[in-house]
Amino acid sequence: MPVIAALVSGWAQLFGLVSFEIFGQFNRVVHARGEFFDQAAGALARQVGLQPAAVLPTE
Repeated sequence: MPVIAALVSGWAQLFGLVSFEIFGQFNRVVHARGEFFDQAAGALARQVGLQPAAVLPTE
């Protein structure tokens, strides 16, 4: 059961993170949104036992 709880919690947090970005809730609050999302998604991945992929360089 703890695994299911961790996955549901991670899904809810990811859903909220994406929703906040789509609907502009981070405007004038988080200026480096790309870096913020990478850090938050990595933390969620580790929370459910996944290893985040290496960050690819941007062009």
